[in-house]
Amino acid sequence: MTKPKILPLLIIVALASAVIADRGIPSLRILIGLFLAGTLASGGALALNSYLEIDVDSKMRRTKNRPLPAHRIVQPNRALVFAASLLAVGLVIAYFALSLYATLFIALGAVIYVPVYTLWLKPRTSWNIVLGGFAGSCSALAGWYAVTTANPLIAWVLGALVFVWTPTHFWSLAVIAEDDYSAAGIPMLPSLVGGQRAAKFIVANTLLLIPISLLFFLYLSGTGEIVYLAGAFIFDGLILATNIKLLLAPTKSNAWLAFKFSSPYLALIFALACAGVLV
Repeated sequence: MTKPKILPLLIIVALASAVIADRGIPSLRILIGLFLAGTLASGGALALNSYLEIDVDSKMRRTKNRPLPAHRIVQPNRALVFAASLLAVGLVIAYFALSLYATLFIALGAVIYVPVYTLWLKPRTSWNIVLGGFAGSCSALAGWYAVTTANPLIAWVLGALVFVWTPTHFWSLAVIAEDDYSAAGIPMLPSLVGGQRAAKFIVANTLLLIPISLLFFLYLSGTGEIVYLAGAFIFDGLILATNIKLLLAPTKSNAWLAFKFSSPYLALIFALACAGVLV
């Protein structure tokens, strides 16, 4: 229910943002607090999503074997209590271990993901994943504001990086699963416009993502700037290449390639940013 394939990326983003904000290794209290609060609160929000989308998940091949639609959890109300408890405990830990700003951003991420994205945006508009992407941005902002309130521009550059990366990543998956989304009645962009036009949107979005990723060099100097820019140019080139390949031949295999490369892209960029500040 907590979608453990998604959780590690959210935690990496939060912890990396804390390292970048600190320009070093933050205190053990901050690192442990971010890990525990982020894991529990994010896991709770993801589990709430699972609970609220039982009917949708049961109509899609990709998701019908999840615990709730597959009836491996026979009392869904217990799943709801489990999800809400995880979220609540995560927020309590954040309040006592981290700053108030960090706690508010963790809470905001859950609010955007559950009522805003899951209940409101996802069933109504093809802009769902675009606007819902701000839930992931809150991980970066929580990590930053757990350490400092200084340099807010850089904090929001990191948040914007997650925000703009999300459609590139998710639309590639949606090209693969467009029939699923159509069957479930979810207006995901590829299911509305088809794989060919969706690939154009993916390339356009990546062309917006690349300059945002390069903006971070403003926070660096000397060797750190060189390390970051060299790595960012390589990863930006690779993600654009996979997207262009999808545009030229919008097959499910090319969509899978684009999706699989976009999955580690964000973690790699944040790791580069950490290396840049530590150098």
